[in-house]
Amino acid sequence: MLSLLILLQTQSPLAVRADTIRPVHDAMHYDVTLIPSDTGGHILGEVQISWRLRSTDLVEMQLDSAMRVIRVLVDGKPNTRLSRTRYGRSEQWIGVPHEKQPGDTLSTRVRYRGYARDGLIVGTNQYGARTVFADNWPDRAHLWIPSQDHPSDKATVAFHVQAPLGQQVIANGVLEKIDTLAQGKSVWHYRLDSPIPVYTMVVGIGRLSRTRLSDAACPVKCVALTVWAYPEDSAYAVRGPFRRAGRIIDYFSNLIGPFPYTSLAHVESSTRFAGMENSTAIFYDEKRYRERTLEERLVAHETAHQWFGDAVTEADWHHLWLSEGFATYLAALWQGHADGDSTFRAVMARAAARIFESEETQKPILDTTATDLPGLLNSNNYQKGAWVLHQLRGIMGDSAFFAGLRHYYDTYKDSTALSADFARIMSQATGQNLEWYFQQALMQPGYPMLDISWQHKDKRLTLDVAQTQPPEWGTYRIRNLILLVDKTPVRISVEGRQSRVVVKGIRRKPRDLVVDPKGWRLLKSQVNGER
Repeated sequence: MLSLLILLQTQSPLAVRADTIRPVHDAMHYDVTLIPSDTGGHILGEVQISWRLRSTDLVEMQLDSAMRVIRVLVDGKPNTRLSRTRYGRSEQWIGVPHEKQPGDTLSTRVRYRGYARDGLIVGTNQYGARTVFADNWPDRAHLWIPSQDHPSDKATVAFHVQAPLGQQVIANGVLEKIDTLAQGKSVWHYRLDSPIPVYTMVVGIGRLSRTRLSDAACPVKCVALTVWAYPEDSAYAVRGPFRRAGRIIDYFSNLIGPFPYTSLAHVESSTRFAGMENSTAIFYDEKRYRERTLEERLVAHETAHQWFGDAVTEADWHHLWLSEGFATYLAALWQGHADGDSTFRAVMARAAARIFESEETQKPILDTTATDLPGLLNSNNYQKGAWVLHQLRGIMGDSAFFAGLRHYYDTYKDSTALSADFARIMSQATGQNLEWYFQQALMQPGYPMLDISWQHKDKRLTLDVAQTQPPEWGTYRIRNLILLVDKTPVRISVEGRQSRVVVKGIRRKPRDLVVDPKGWRLLKSQVNGER
């Protein structure tokens, strides 16, 4: 069985890598020094990257052409020969030749300066105070950091950030120390020893009020929890959207596994997104604080990303549902846990309605033709991705589903995965090959649309089920679909465009027939009555 699953994984379209840019070498650690100017948007930076080489090819880093490269060191030495610069510089790339072999290590150190056109947002906040916030997703980190700006290449990171005294700095990981300099400056030193994708490597600078909340998940592993907000919004943040932030971590830690890092900061910022799941430092849109519309479900969604998206990262952008669909479903599970099952069902019903009305329904979740990365933030990867998990849970049962989810997380923590990897793990958890389910859920557009008619005779209920969705959506296999016949559950399987199912033991003509009464399936249905 295992060998079959491995074979299927290597041949499966669920393992497709559609991204055109793929990392050549393995960036293991980023050491970032950042000195923003006190006024304006100019920055001076120096980034040292430790590499493990995979070939004799150039070491290439993306860096926006708006940044002027001052010097490049390789293994601590100037990258020159006979006074001629060896590294290559094109509009978006720095190429460094080397004479080493695959498996060797190498370090590059790039000093640069300029004005970030995007990715590092320098400006004033809604109260007129100066702020600097990174906002990298999806591939905007290279606009201010020399990097391999792709989710499949994860690395540890350290930041050394200069700021005026009186301003605070937040970055990934643990604050190791603050050095006080002359002329009213300080340098904040952060370090994270867990590998994370480049798009979650961030800094934030500004007048921020830091509130320490009670540690979370201590029965599993204590997590230091803080809220960073502009002073004007600090009281709202703590008593409002983050009042149950610790309980959210508790819940996910028990459901999935220990929190992947030692701390988590919730930060008010200038991100263009409602929330951005930067590892250990989630950034939220400041406008939601001013309008008092920041909701707990967003906090739960971004917190869930610390497990799925940050610790376990999609190896190709087209598999984004492994991040966004997971966070959407886990946030719904938290809402059900905290506020009752009816709340969970309502959340999933709203997600289904969003799918039914979306134009993205015409495309599959794994849409290998997509080239617009921001366009991947759509109902397919969020709401439909969540429904892929919910239906899978209905097929597998709670015990096997959550055991499989935990195994998937344990297997790929601090690494990357594709949809085929998840399908393989979940197939192992249930002891059956689920490739058929993932193929139709991820590779087919749309959803089933069922037209049901019936006839009752001699204690037999004959059901004729037609799949009426557009032909280009394909045909769906629906195993163990529950129908409620006058409050009696009946289990049927639908195969093909036309299916006939005979249910024995139905003594009288049904007065009521309900399809999928507990909401485990993403489908539309119409019951036409007796033929």
